[in-house]
Amino acid sequence: MNRRLTLTLLLAASLLPAQSIPPRPEQLTYKPVTFQAPRAKDFKATLKNGIPVYIAPDPAGQPLVRVAILVRGGSYLDPMGKEGLADLTGDLMRMGGTLKMPAEKLDERLEFLAAELNTSLGQTSGTVYLETLEKDVPEGLDLLMQVLTEPAFAQERLDLAKKNARQALDRRNDSVTSIAQIQMPFLLNGEQHFTARSMTAASLDSITREDLQSFHARLVHPSNLVVAVSGKVDKKAILDRLNRTLGALKPGKAAVASPKPQAPDFTRKPGVYVVDKDVPQSMVQFAIPGLRRSDPDWHAVQVMNQVLGGSGFTSRLMKKIRSDEGLTYGIGTRYSEGPYWRGDLSCGFQTKNSSVAYAMRLALDIIDGMKTTPVPAEELKVIQDGIIESFPSQFSNRQAIARLFASEQLSGWPEDFYANYREKILGVTAADVQRVAKKYLTPEQMVLLVVGKADEAVAGDKAHPGTLAEVVKLPLTRLPLRDPLTLKPLK
Repeated sequence: MNRRLTLTLLLAASLLPAQSIPPRPEQLTYKPVTFQAPRAKDFKATLKNGIPVYIAPDPAGQPLVRVAILVRGGSYLDPMGKEGLADLTGDLMRMGGTLKMPAEKLDERLEFLAAELNTSLGQTSGTVYLETLEKDVPEGLDLLMQVLTEPAFAQERLDLAKKNARQALDRRNDSVTSIAQIQMPFLLNGEQHFTARSMTAASLDSITREDLQSFHARLVHPSNLVVAVSGKVDKKAILDRLNRTLGALKPGKAAVASPKPQAPDFTRKPGVYVVDKDVPQSMVQFAIPGLRRSDPDWHAVQVMNQVLGGSGFTSRLMKKIRSDEGLTYGIGTRYSEGPYWRGDLSCGFQTKNSSVAYAMRLALDIIDGMKTTPVPAEELKVIQDGIIESFPSQFSNRQAIARLFASEQLSGWPEDFYANYREKILGVTAADVQRVAKKYLTPEQMVLLVVGKADEAVAGDKAHPGTLAEVVKLPLTRLPLRDPLTLKPLK
């Protein structure tokens, strides 16, 4: 470091208020954050055909414009025997070219414009996304509309996508993580629910170009679309242009309003489920039924979850199981909040096969402690401050604001949800945390999945007596690996 820079840094440091460094991260103090969440209505407009649009101009930013068309539809609409259709349709809308522009020419044109245009469909929604220079917005929107309304689904691109998908199927059992990702939805939602109905070799082989065309045609309906716009745009000008393009969209004969995804019609069987895989470490995942965002307990549960495992190194699970015991590199919990049914409190970590039972004993002890003992005031404040201080990150830039409100609109969440978020988080008391812990942290309803060396994971660690079934106190079932191509249990 040169002398001038050193002096500059020392001078800058001298001007800062003195602050001693506390011995632990949770003892850090911060100035109160003053932040008012943006209001959805301040960004919302509606196209002449009823499509909602959220526009967040950034006049001082880079000369870029981002347009995201969110689509209601996805793999939950896959016909039986055609699993993977939504995924392929989402990819090939862009990669398969358009009726006016072959795939290779579209690739070349986007490269010339230095523009990004991509498409995807997930389980319940998808996105058609454009990022282009301000000066190229007219051409960019034209290409966007072609991809949205006139995809060609070139056969050679479909063949290549199916080849790549088949290779991915072959690798499904290569890691404990991918095995767990396949197996857990079966246990939570049942084999017939769309969350568990994944692509197989047979369903992949059955998908044709005509299938993609039909699946796409049903989605292109104004009621299935919400738009997010951000960047260097004039609100009135971009709205006028969108009205002339997307606002002129009329549904075709096959287009229909996508139904809401159905909640699982399945009775879970709490228990311990073990899949044998010859690896040095087991993947451990467990889930406990949660609640929807609309529930009055939701804010208290968010605080409870952060205390338990959602706050990184300040969470109790991380402190005990990683920092104190060294059983894993990382452990955490999260509440999934599916918009169409209540989610789960879920937890995941990897540990040595023989340490699974002991790690679960520690996790259950922590859960029990949250039910029996109120959270100390200092710990509660650290957690609440952390939530409040991270809250503005959801609105960190204009793109994030537009995308968030558009996504909320598509899922049907109330527009004013974030208006009093801070106040409700700060209003959660230690008694509230203890109450919701008693209500929702229910190990007797747990579905625990372990993927690893089954005998070692079940037997436990000699230094810490107790088998896995004894620790968790639920029935234990050994599950076979599933065939990666058929998803049927292997014998």
